[in-house]
Parts: sequence; structure tokens; C-alpha cells
Amino acid sequence: MRALAKITAAVALCLLGTAATARTTVTQKLVSDYAGKEPLRSAIVGILAVRANGDTLAQLNRGIKMVPASNVKLLTTGLALNKLGAGWRFRTTLAYSGEVCDSVLTGDLYIVGGGDPTTGSRSKCAEPLDAVFGRFRSQLEYAGIKKIEGRIVADPRYFLRPSQHPFWQVEDLGFNYGAGPEGLNFYENAQDFSVVPSSPGAAPAIRPTYPDAPWLSWTVNAVTGVARTPNTLYCINTGLVPRCEFFGSFPAERSGYTFQGSNPFGPWTYAYYLHKYLISNGITVTGGYADISPRGLIRTDLLSYGTDDPAVPADSLSVLGTVLSPPLSDIIADTNAESDNFYAETIFATLGLAVRGSSDCDEAARAEESLLKSMGLNPSGACAIVDGSGLSRKNYVSAEFFVKFLRKMLGGKSGKAFVASLPMPGGRGTLKYRMAGVPAETKTRIRMKSGSMNGVRCMSGYILPAPGEDESRTVVFSILTNNVVAASATTATILDEIILSLASEQ
Repeated sequence: MRALAKITAAVALCLLGTAATARTTVTQKLVSDYAGKEPLRSAIVGILAVRANGDTLAQLNRGIKMVPASNVKLLTTGLALNKLGAGWRFRTTLAYSGEVCDSVLTGDLYIVGGGDPTTGSRSKCAEPLDAVFGRFRSQLEYAGIKKIEGRIVADPRYFLRPSQHPFWQVEDLGFNYGAGPEGLNFYENAQDFSVVPSSPGAAPAIRPTYPDAPWLSWTVNAVTGVARTPNTLYCINTGLVPRCEFFGSFPAERSGYTFQGSNPFGPWTYAYYLHKYLISNGITVTGGYADISPRGLIRTDLLSYGTDDPAVPADSLSVLGTVLSPPLSDIIADTNAESDNFYAETIFATLGLAVRGSSDCDEAARAEESLLKSMGLNPSGACAIVDGSGLSRKNYVSAEFFVKFLRKMLGGKSGKAFVASLPMPGGRGTLKYRMAGVPAETKTRIRMKSGSMNGVRCMSGYILPAPGEDESRTVVFSILTNNVVAASATTATILDEIILSLASEQ
């Protein structure tokens, strides 16, 4: 990381485009060789690798727009660092309606969400849930409130949009990576289930484990497959009713398996857990728990859309205090290391609010377009971005556009924080098992983001110079592959070989 300190000044002088053609480098020969044989010959491949000073090291179909999968997170996180700053934090506010008299709140206690995606999360940056709830309890104690004659109301109105993007595929929505953000979130709006196989042909035993969900009902239409058959288990759920159905096949020899699904009732779950916490810590709550429906009505029953009791506007509530999320730089580091779709989509919606005044998916996309233009990049005709995570197959970006963006980031005000957020091979997250056996001094210089879905394998990022070397020799690269039907490990090995070749001739 010592090399990062001097990169910004060196690169700022070298951002006026890349060379039109590549000289015949070792990596260019390697790229041409792989492009002429399977599995890449029958696929779509886009590659561009340049030094920060503009020298082109390798290219192939650099301008073809392709599905980039999670490489989209590079744009989302980089733009957020530029716009919001590394130290920016989400806010969750504790407030109430009614009056406080003689240690009794006669009214409802509102948890007013500000989009924080980390509450109850499993990610590295998240605080323990008891620490977050402990701050709320301290705020109640400071106000002298020992009893609440009302409800605990989860208020997700900060984001006014469907939690799951309309361009996501149905098959993804029931998994935790297809969970979408609300204004108030709990456990990344995920739901874990234990799965125990039965005899082949019979239904496996499936039950929810965490979060506790006494309101949830489920049907198992899946079957137990014979040993060593693929695990094709999937879940169909909806935010209209608290019910889900399981389909597919689960192999007979598997045990101790956790199916990680999505939870369409994240705000409701938040209120349920805070309600339990307060009662267990000596604060009486007489009215139960509730959330707020999209129509702005307080909902005390998930089988109804809302009562006739309208929620109090957030700006009319009496504020007790706020709880801040970890800094944005830490959230972004987890987003890129773990390829966390939920965090990325929360950041995407937040950019929509910050730039366009709306968290709507279309407005968030327009916000990113505006921010790209402010960097001197013209996305019109060069890329199409519809979400923040890359889960949609309607995202299209070229290797050339990624490289232009990455070079701008490297030379910009957020360059150091952005590069530091990217994982390295052998480190934590999605790259933990990549490039095994490669010397540590090489792996620590590679900072990149992976992207994968069915038929898609991508890698984009940086190769930093060794300590003491010229920072202008930093390599900026993007390797995108679509329509690859070979095994994921086969394609990953090819991409790793190309990246290591770039590192060797840096």
C-alpha cells in the first residue's frame, strides 16, 4: 500500500485517453492465443489493459458492451466515494409520537430508517446488534422512558421504491443475494433456513432458523435427490404475504446445510427484534410491533396491507437520538471484498437521493450517469447501467469504459480509498482462493473486482507497481467474458494467467 501514496499525482497527468493500438507484448500474444481456442473462441470477450501513463499492453474487442455482472459495483462504489465521501454515514433515528409523562410514553416509538444496510449484518464492518440496540435503550433511559403505551413502529419511508429491482430475474429473488434494501433493514433482509435431506424422492425437512420469523409459513415442494446430484434448491417468495415455497432437488448426502434466502419483511423483522430487546431489558411495551406499508399506513398484521391508522410524518415526530452506521469507506470495502449485492443496491439508492432527490431505480441510474459525466466520462452509447450490484442482465459496459473509469478514479480525490477497497487474491472475500501458489509480493499488488453469473466471468482493477518503482507503470485492466459455457474454474484460470502476465511485464 506504500505505492498508493504517490500514485494520485503521477496519474493525474496521464488521463487523456489510451493508445489506439497495442504493441505485441507477451500478454497481447497470450490474449490472442486464448481468443483463438475454446472456451473463449465461441464466447464474447472484451479486454483492455493499459499502464497509467497510457501505454497499451493488451486489447481485444475493447469497445464491445457486455454484461459485466458484479464489476458494476466498481462504478457504484467509486461514484459514491466521490459524491458522499469516505467518512459519510447512514443515520437511523429513534423518535416518538404522543407524549412522555411520569416515565411513560403514551404513543408509538418509531425507528426511522435512513437506509443503513449494516444493522444485524454478518459483514466485517457491522457492529454487533446488541451494541446498536443498546444505544437505543440508552436514549430511552436518558429521556426517562421506562414504559411505552404504544407500538414499536419500523419506518422504512426513507426509500420509496420496490426493494427488489424489476429487472432482476425471478430465479434470483428468493436468495439472499436477491434481497433488496428498504429504508430500514435487518440482517441484510435475509432469511436463513436449515435443510435436512430425507430419502431420495421424499421432501427434505426445511425450517427457518435466523432471524426468528413466527409470522412465516412455507411449503416444501422440493425433493431429496440421490447422493452426489446437484443442489438445485430454490425459493419463491413475495412481499405481499409472509409465505414462501421451496422447489428443486437437494442431494441425499448433504447435512448441516443452510439455505440463505431473502426476507421481504426486513423492517417488520427489525421492529420485532427491537421489541423483544426492550422488553428483555426492562422497558415495558404494551402495543406490540408494526411497520409502515407503502401507502403510509401502520401495519400490525402482515396479512393486511395496513390499518386505517396513518403513520405520523417523520418530520412531526419527537426525536430521541440517532445511531450512525460505520463510515462509507468500511461499507464499500465489504461491498467489494464480498461482492455484497445488498450493500451495493443500498448505495445505489442513496446516490439517487443525493443527486436526484429520489431513491427510485431509474432515478438512481440517472444519478450515476450524471456523476460519470461530472468525471468527464460520457456514458451515452458507451454503457447502460440499471442497478447498483450488477445482478441485472440489462447492464452493459465495455472493457474500455471500465478502464477509463478506473483511470479517472486512480487520479481523483477518492483514488486511495477506492483502490484500498478492492480485494486482492488470497485475501478475504471472493478472491480468497484465487492465484494459490503465487508469491505474496505479487498478489498484494493486484487489486481487482470479480464479476460472475451464468456464462459471465469478469475481472477489472489495478496492478500496483512494486515499492520503489515508477507509479506511472500501474496497470489498469478490464477483462470481460460473456457466453462462456465452460466450468467457472476453467475460465478463472485463464483470466488469472492473463492478469499475472500483465503483472510480470509491468
